[in-house]
Amino acid sequence: MTTDSATQIWVRFEGLGRDFVAKPWPATETTAFGCQFNSFTPPPVDAQALYIAAKPSFAFNGAGDRRVQQIPFKYAKTWGLSEDVYGDVVFARASNKYCMRFVFNLEHAFKGRDTDPYKAYVRLVKDAKFHSDHLEGVKELPVPVHYGLWAMNTGDWAGTVLFSLTQYCGISWNELCDTRFNTEANRISVGRAYEKLHDAGIVHGFTTPSSFRHAIVDMYAPGLTEKDALSGKAPVYIVGFSEASMSHQCGRRLPVLPLDSCTSRNVFGCTELQKILVFLDFIEPPLETSIVSRALEWHTEYSTRYPQVENRYILAAQRKRFYPQFLPLDSSLHVTVPDRVDDLYSRLLITRDIVPDGPGLLQAESQQHNPSSSCVIKSLPPGYEATLAKLRHPQMFLAF
Repeated sequence: MTTDSATQIWVRFEGLGRDFVAKPWPATETTAFGCQFNSFTPPPVDAQALYIAAKPSFAFNGAGDRRVQQIPFKYAKTWGLSEDVYGDVVFARASNKYCMRFVFNLEHAFKGRDTDPYKAYVRLVKDAKFHSDHLEGVKELPVPVHYGLWAMNTGDWAGTVLFSLTQYCGISWNELCDTRFNTEANRISVGRAYEKLHDAGIVHGFTTPSSFRHAIVDMYAPGLTEKDALSGKAPVYIVGFSEASMSHQCGRRLPVLPLDSCTSRNVFGCTELQKILVFLDFIEPPLETSIVSRALEWHTEYSTRYPQVENRYILAAQRKRFYPQFLPLDSSLHVTVPDRVDDLYSRLLITRDIVPDGPGLLQAESQQHNPSSSCVIKSLPPGYEATLAKLRHPQMFLAF
């Protein structure tokens, strides 16, 4: 599963009195419906000995709106023993920096393929499979680092325990949307994360508002102040790729931003992003003359005049012309609008920065060198930490 990574991870649960040794879990015909992994990021040195506090670490996503529900430590290990107890995986924050998603009592998950424990197990494996096949090593995507699937024998405590190990990323948008952090700036950040996935050819599988449990906002990012957190500067990650698919040629014709007129799914051009647009409350009642209508007309005409230009670059140009007050999706991509005002459809100059040791250049019409500047990381201000503590479940990383 991993090549030069550690061959085992020590796992300690607070107060248990014994440690367990986890080893990389290979997917085989008998355990994972023939699923074979490619590779994962090797776990860092400090992830090779994980510590899980007794409380309030453990939780799972409940039924209905899939909000997080905390679970006592002594009951977490009973996952899978009864069909009517938990319908989703139990997860926990480990050593403050990592997220572990557990399938306790793995043997019981295989007693029936129509049971919730088995379905949760399948989602865990499929998510890992998508990471290993399509996300591993891809830079600039808003996804957590995945360190693979691991298994450990805990004997009579919880049988065989399977868990995924990933980067801890923060708080689910499902939790934040009922707080004062539900600002327009943060909604834009959530929409941007999904747009970036689509530009990379990924459809996440978003179906209902509860799917926003997969949008994780890092309210604990180094140097992030409370003002920053309210103004959309907290990093956003997308997790839970068990229903995702690749090779998507996104046909959207508008950005996921506050729009001054509503548009149908067919006109918008992308089913998933149009749903996200609606659930982020970014549409207004129809207007006879709107920026949306002009932006759509411009997209159609520009696409016709310059068919060789990829849609994502046309969208970047559209964003620059009609929504210049909002940040671009890709900070390394630059759109220069000519001074000519007599031709709205004049050819635009689109350039991309050269990133040292990057995955390669993606250019539209030309390229230029413009090294990125570095940023200074500060510690978390005490006042902001106290504000976060008032949230219901600030320590949780919702996943499935």
